[in-house]
Amino acid sequence: MTLLRTARRLAGAALVLTVFAAPAASSASAQAAAHPSLRPADVIEPPLPVEEFPGQVREACGIWQGLDWPQAPRPTDYPVADTRLVIRGSNVYGNRSRDLPLDGRYREYDVNPRTPGQYRDAERIVRDPDTRAVWYTDDHYATFREISSGCE
Repeated sequence: MTLLRTARRLAGAALVLTVFAAPAASSASAQAAAHPSLRPADVIEPPLPVEEFPGQVREACGIWQGLDWPQAPRPTDYPVADTRLVIRGSNVYGNRSRDLPLDGRYREYDVNPRTPGQYRDAERIVRDPDTRAVWYTDDHYATFREISSGCE
């Protein structure tokens, strides 16, 4: 019987802790909203230079730098020099998940060129043209890692 009472007491304490923990979580969200430099947990730290990313990320940075990071009013496929491939870019990225700094204005760019008509894959570069900050996602915006240099 003593073990059962202890278990009930612990279960009750856990419930109380859960109830009292909820406002702290919402105040953390409010704090993150008030301070755009605070980031959610799905931004992988630390930022890395482009040389630390997979080769296709370095190549994509080179393609987009060569195209001067276009900002077309609608999604556009751009020809990749000396190939029959295209690469999509300049889409507005709305940051609705609030994973990136809230005061940014973002554009998304594909990482992998493709044959015209083929479906796009999940890899993207997201860039703020004002600050020139750049992030990479290989899982269609579930996680991001900032590219600290080499992809401005």
